Amino acid sequence: MPARLRLACTALACLIALPALADWDRARLDKEIGGIEEQAKGRLGVALLDLKDRKLWSHRGAETFPMQSVFKLPLAVAVLQQVEAGKFKLDQPITVTRKDFSLFHSPLVKAFKGERNDYPLSELIRLAAGESDNTAADLLMREIGGPQVVTKMLRDGGIEGMSVDRYERQFQPEIYGLPGFGWDQVVDEPDFRAKLRALKPRYRIASLAKALVDKRDAATPEASARFLEALAQGNWLRDPAHNAFLMKVITETKIGADRIKAGLPAGSKLAHRTGAGLTTDGINHATNDIGIATLPDGRRFVIVTYLAGSRADAPQREAALAEVAELAVSALR
Repeated sequence: MPARLRLACTALACLIALPALADWDRARLDKEIGGIEEQAKGRLGVALLDLKDRKLWSHRGAETFPMQSVFKLPLAVAVLQQVEAGKFKLDQPITVTRKDFSLFHSPLVKAFKGERNDYPLSELIRLAAGESDNTAADLLMREIGGPQVVTKMLRDGGIEGMSVDRYERQFQPEIYGLPGFGWDQVVDEPDFRAKLRALKPRYRIASLAKALVDKRDAATPEASARFLEALAQGNWLRDPAHNAFLMKVITETKIGADRIKAGLPAGSKLAHRTGAGLTTDGINHATNDIGIATLPDGRRFVIVTYLAGSRADAPQREAALAEVAELAVSALR
């Protein structure tokens, strides 16, 4: 047979000759995810996306979940986009004063000395995206023009199911029906915690129930997976150095070691961003982890885990997310 005939084939014949694309063991995922959700004692949202063939599997994938600090990852992308637009430089100093402090977790606040300090923009990005620093995140969001800038970036990039709407200093109190802090107010965290404790339990519980279905500062697992897919492909940022900087930050983070990372095999790498809310009256607002996993054999996949309204304790919640990761690895064909 002439070579040209041996090489030629119809479209149908070529499709038949090609090996089938890899896919998730969907039957196994569908069967076992319910048990993990039961263990988690809350509403569990999961999305898995194979970065080689783009096959997606999800559980409650179109439902909305509170992001908590997960929002700091798209925030970091939005800041770096403004760097690329010439509005900022990575080594540009940003002045921080005590009146800029936000609520809850902030390594910046703990290390703060004096009344004002300057931080390079790159350090604020590292603190927010890598160490989940609430003060750094709020400052970055204010610098770029507010939460709506992050949401617009997501929409412009084709991501419809993620929404960033408020600063940390606003939405954290509002979860429990308390007024948020404006930028003209100094955040008094001890006073806030006292007011939170003073609320009647039924009021806290009712406010939290509303927050758990609030579409503000929330995301669907599938939208989050598509956001991460674009990040893994380097599509959000034009400069590969900026993408590499962000990936380094979220890979080197020590936060969330007992969540997705704990369920991956030894030698794996995980670039990820966690989120966690308060637990009041035995109900946790959110325990989240989303990321890009690279297995020792080189396979890469996106994994999104959102857990809302859980009545399990912290070790149980984190173990449930780790179990999702373990299941994902075993179901990746």
